[in-house]
Amino acid sequence: MIQVVIIDAQDSERSQSESVLLTQSDFKIVGIGKDGYDALRLVENCKPDILLLDINLSYIDGVKAASILKRRFPRMAIIILTWLDNDTYALNALCNGVSGYLLKSTDMKKLVEAIRDVYEGGCHISPHVAAKIFPRVSSQIAQQASPSVQDLFSPVNLTKKELQITCLVGKGLSNQEIAEKMALKIGTIRNHITVILQKTSLRNRTQLAVFAVQNGFTKESPVTQETCPDVYRISTSSNSKTRKLLPGIAPFPAPRSP
Repeated sequence: MIQVVIIDAQDSERSQSESVLLTQSDFKIVGIGKDGYDALRLVENCKPDILLLDINLSYIDGVKAASILKRRFPRMAIIILTWLDNDTYALNALCNGVSGYLLKSTDMKKLVEAIRDVYEGGCHISPHVAAKIFPRVSSQIAQQASPSVQDLFSPVNLTKKELQITCLVGKGLSNQEIAEKMALKIGTIRNHITVILQKTSLRNRTQLAVFAVQNGFTKESPVTQETCPDVYRISTSSNSKTRKLLPGIAPFPAPRSP
């Protein structure tokens, strides 16, 4: 059963989402709210699998709430559901831990599919929004194709299995696909990804996928237990107090010194 909290400032749109999800036998709505305070309170009390979150909220906006909640509950997936198709909002949301950014014009059947996919470890972005942000992401990755790109990440020690999973995430595989490929349970994959995100000080699968590409983990030669070291060590040389994934995006704190 997928447990969902719905946070939307508009009564009619909140009711619409609720009505659609109630028709799904594998969904359970465990909380409904209308502002940023409700988001923090309901997630704290209900511990949902999925948070369906509006951006234009009173007290605390949706992106800020996502950032706070993702740090506190890293296993919970967050889907932004909004009318805002601005690429800067979308990039800010992705960099602050959300796994989906959908417009409220999205067909409700696609919303249901997106929730299930995100629950399994996927990431969903409305095509209209994706068409705006992908050129920016591609351009920035190209500009960062230098040793200084390592400054985005903290020193980490990835085990063989974690390195394999990072590689597969970078290639776009879902948790289910990774589990099947590695002959592991999907819960085990989720646990490994949580550990990897903690080690790399990244917030979500999107950042982890970029991390994998930038560090060359997705090259043609396969990552196997025979071809990689016991521990893959990534070093950095940055003294800055904050890190930015992309220009114009709200920074996220630098990892603490060991």
